[in-house]
Amino acid sequence: MTTTPALPEPGAATVEDRVQISRRFIQQAPGELERGDRLQATEKIWGALAQMLKAHGQQRGWFNLGGHRTVGHIARQLHLEYDEIDVVSAYMAADNGHRNFYDNEMSPPEIEDIITVVADVLPELESALYEPPRPFTIRDGDLWRMRTLTGKQDLQVGDSSPTGFSNTH
Repeated sequence: MTTTPALPEPGAATVEDRVQISRRFIQQAPGELERGDRLQATEKIWGALAQMLKAHGQQRGWFNLGGHRTVGHIARQLHLEYDEIDVVSAYMAADNGHRNFYDNEMSPPEIEDIITVVADVLPELESALYEPPRPFTIRDGDLWRMRTLTGKQDLQVGDSSPTGFSNTH
């Protein structure tokens, strides 16, 4: 029998804690679906991706990690830096699953597809977590997101960073 690692104390999650929580949730999602709990299955999928994306934000020392919108900002930023990882498709799939938690509109095959999409991208995101962030130059559509993530309100279009505007690299 596999034991589930204990959760960290509230507010004390490290980057590795978030990775472990992400793994836990993606492992639990198929079981929830098998038990017929489509709502919990889709919420576990959302949680798995959200925790991995928040691990990236935390690892970079980004300012604001709270909330649904921030998870989307991190997904967009990682998509721009790691074009070989289909972060946006995984985010959109997981977000649709998250909506299912509220609306109960998805069938088991649809949920299985979402589990596959997210489960496929999580190892790639985890590997990227342990690489240095990639260079990034702020374009017109990036400014607000980068100011929000980094907490640096003086950033401007055209500003560049060799480490994706990480506050810790």
